[in-house]
Amino acid sequence: MKKMLLLLTVTALSFTAAQAQDQLAPNARKEARGGQGKHADRTPEQRADMQTQRLTKQLGLSADQQPKVRAIFLAQATEMQSLRGQMTPGSTDRQAMGQQMKAVMTRTDEQLKTALTAEQYTKYAAQRDERMDRMEDRKAEVKAEKKTMKSKTKIKAS
Repeated sequence: MKKMLLLLTVTALSFTAAQAQDQLAPNARKEARGGQGKHADRTPEQRADMQTQRLTKQLGLSADQQPKVRAIFLAQATEMQSLRGQMTPGSTDRQAMGQQMKAVMTRTDEQLKTALTAEQYTKYAAQRDERMDRMEDRKAEVKAEKKTMKSKTKIKAS
């Protein structure tokens, strides 16, 4: 009898510990898949360096193009950081900020068009569009998942 009681206690404690870890999982998953948790603390210089290195690898940038591209990305990262800093929690002006960010990205693309060759820019634009499509797909998946969670919560509450 004592062994059975001990076994039940150990099982209950293990289950409780597993449940506690499960509550932390959403933040851990976000960081693991490269969400804001992983990139939020990078400086504009680090972001510009990363993007320049990525494009050098993907597009084969020349030694002359690399400093130009880095300067373009540095200006973009600095301006984006400034825009994010202006956004206060609970602010309702998210659409205006989104439009300003789109303007910054458009300006960056125009500058890249002059720094890259036509072939490089075409490849860059295709990769950018593909990244944006993947991001939209992920947003849709998250939205659907949230909707499913809400409906499950309503069912449990009833």
